Amino acid sequence: MFDHLRKYAAVYVVAMSGLLLTCLSSWNVRQELQTNHLKEFQWAAADRIQSVRAVVEQGLDALLEIRGLFYAAHGIDDAEFLVFTESILKRRSYIERLMWVPLSAEPALRESAEKSGHLEAAERSTDSAQRSRPPARPAGFSAARTGSGTAQRAVPVVDRELAEVIARARQTGKLAVSGRTRLVPARPGAGYAIYAALPVFGPADAAADSSANAERTPALLGFVVGAYDLQELVHVAINLLEPRGVEVLVRDDSAVGDARLLHFYASRLDSHSVRSDSGLLPEDGEEQSQVAVRIPVADRHWSITCVATDTFRSAEAFTEAHWLVLFGGLTCTLLLCLYLVRSRRELENRIRLTQTIYEREELFRQLAETVDVVFWATNAEATRLEYIGPAFRHLTGQGVRRESSELSLMLEVFRPADARALRAALEQLRSNGGRFTIVLPVERGDRGLRWLRVCGFPVREPGCELSRIVGFFEDITEHKLAEDALRDSEEKLRTLFNHSPDLIFTVDRQADILLTNRPLPLPIGAGGEKRSELVLPENVRVGYRDRLQQVFASGCVDHFQFARDDATWWEVRMVPIGSESEVMAAMVVLTDVTENRKLQWQAIRNARLASLGVLSAGVAHEINNPNHAILANASLLARIWRDALPILAEYEEEQGDFLLAGLSFHQASEVIERGMSEIGDNAKRIRKIVNNLKHLGKEDRGQMDEVADLGKILRAVARLLAARIRKHTDAFSLTLPDSLPTVKGNVQQLEQVFINVIVNALESLPERSRSVRVSAAADDEGKRITVQVEDQGQGIAEEVITQIGEPFFTTKGDSGGTGLGLSISSSIIEKHGGVLRFASRENEGTTVCIELPVNKED
Repeated sequence: MFDHLRKYAAVYVVAMSGLLLTCLSSWNVRQELQTNHLKEFQWAAADRIQSVRAVVEQGLDALLEIRGLFYAAHGIDDAEFLVFTESILKRRSYIERLMWVPLSAEPALRESAEKSGHLEAAERSTDSAQRSRPPARPAGFSAARTGSGTAQRAVPVVDRELAEVIARARQTGKLAVSGRTRLVPARPGAGYAIYAALPVFGPADAAADSSANAERTPALLGFVVGAYDLQELVHVAINLLEPRGVEVLVRDDSAVGDARLLHFYASRLDSHSVRSDSGLLPEDGEEQSQVAVRIPVADRHWSITCVATDTFRSAEAFTEAHWLVLFGGLTCTLLLCLYLVRSRRELENRIRLTQTIYEREELFRQLAETVDVVFWATNAEATRLEYIGPAFRHLTGQGVRRESSELSLMLEVFRPADARALRAALEQLRSNGGRFTIVLPVERGDRGLRWLRVCGFPVREPGCELSRIVGFFEDITEHKLAEDALRDSEEKLRTLFNHSPDLIFTVDRQADILLTNRPLPLPIGAGGEKRSELVLPENVRVGYRDRLQQVFASGCVDHFQFARDDATWWEVRMVPIGSESEVMAAMVVLTDVTENRKLQWQAIRNARLASLGVLSAGVAHEINNPNHAILANASLLARIWRDALPILAEYEEEQGDFLLAGLSFHQASEVIERGMSEIGDNAKRIRKIVNNLKHLGKEDRGQMDEVADLGKILRAVARLLAARIRKHTDAFSLTLPDSLPTVKGNVQQLEQVFINVIVNALESLPERSRSVRVSAAADDEGKRITVQVEDQGQGIAEEVITQIGEPFFTTKGDSGGTGLGLSISSSIIEKHGGVLRFASRENEGTTVCIELPVNKED
């Protein structure tokens, strides 16, 4: 028994400590939950008290609004009062009636109250306290709430409670509120209510005192009276808040007896709550949390008491948390005890296992000493050799003492450089914990050079980073020689393939790649094989497979060309490999022929441009002939009209207005004169366009000694591109100074540069509202002229802007771009001794600056 207690002493200590700490934690959690419950109830109660107070103040503010109406309108009639109060009754559902009681109607009101018969019927419908009141009397006019919530005219009635409120209001001159009462006449379903009376004063009474020093007092005009349904008032206030399980009791501290109770609001979450008409809390309410606040209501004081019910929602998900802590702590303690018991039993098992391992290590040592592979082991610091197999002496051919424990026993068999490599491998294993494998040569006198593969592995034990390092030596001389021979053969073959600029690979009948001269950017097939058709675009793979099968079937060479998505062109040549009777494989050669095709396209494009120049010159000549006739006839018709105009005007004065083509003489004269002017202007515009076309079609002989006026050149380019400008933008501007220095060069080539740059700017605009601005100016020293083309286009990416001057580089290959425009423009500017620069930001625009030297002969 004593041995059992000593063996499991830690288990008993943990069990007792866990039980004590669990009980303390459970008690602490329970106390915290109760404190949090009280705080949350106080917050919820404060929200409800504040909401009731706000709704009461809003209801009393309705009387202030009506008094403001009297002040603003200087008196109103029954209809106006009904219209104004109807909106108030719609907004505040707890106001049952609004009345205006004028002071001047007091004698008539008293007489009407004595003769009114409906008051007795109303009094019979009230309780015994109400039957003792004197008969009510009518007031001025009033608006009452109907069953649908709208306002309607009602007979103004003044009962005893209302008369008392009006009397107090008249005495104090301020807002007065009554105690709990029932409305007369009462609306079906209405409960208790209160009255509020607000005096309304007019201008000061001039007859009060005629002395100069006497203070003038305002005249009392009457009272604005409101009747408020207490039940609806409290429900409106509380319904604005989320149900929390809180009951609200509203008392009138200015009243006595049963009249103190105004309303008891039962929680919406507690369906079993019972109202207390005595003004006292329910019997079980004394044990619940309570919050009471006293608020002023006009000349009275109300107290609002909030009581938490059993359904008050405060961290409901955690109300049983102390039990969870208790049971959780007990469970954890139990599990820990079980773990300690199991650990003790595992320790006993481990002792027995250690004995078994020792016996097996002896067996392993016996087996290791009988094989040719040499096993070795060192300590964790790699400073002492703990074990090395007996085959080490036979493997190395050295006369070493096997009983030595120095690490040098294992290192001295290698050359110094190789020994340092092995030492470095051991140090690396100690630092990063990974295994290593290296191949080292060793000299043997009788058998020559041998190759040993040295492997090392880390051995770890629980609680230690590294306990020892183990490994083995293996003679791999034959394998090494075979591998070197195979590598040399493969290297020679690879050299032959790699000298070719083309992509070359051999394929079998299934189009699987057998050999290639460079790494291929192609995916691997589902079965792990390399499919040669995956190198090609998807749209040419089927045709490639068909042609490849024909090569294997016929033994003839075949080839075809295709285009990639990056606008490059490739030629595929398929050459059969095999004997005369059977094709064993095929060699596929992929050659980039993009440059050749671009040169062909450029030659064709140049021929088309030359033809277009000749055609434009011919078309310009054909257009000029009818245009000359239009200009001549337009001028002649204009002179004829000016000569005929006085005669027609004189005819109009004599005969009166007449019609020409359905228009009056004045309208026709304006239309004809404007039409003649437009015909002439448009004909001149046609002549300018034709001249530009003829100039474009002129042969460019490359002369660089022409004097060029950049202002004229830019204006001519703008006229030539007028149609394209109107197509792309509504915000094109050309800003030129009055005079610019001339430059020396080739006018036609400069026009070509400006046309290319402006067209690029126009085509980069994403919408017509974006602008293109062209400007030219000379520097301060007058040595260089800068032409600047700014656009608000899409901009140029950073990786593209460095290549835009290279020949055949284009981003508009799909739309027919050749990539030669900016390259040719750059070379033209360089021939003129200038500089072409680009500055761009993506989605903001591009600025092109062309700097040219000024003609020195000016």
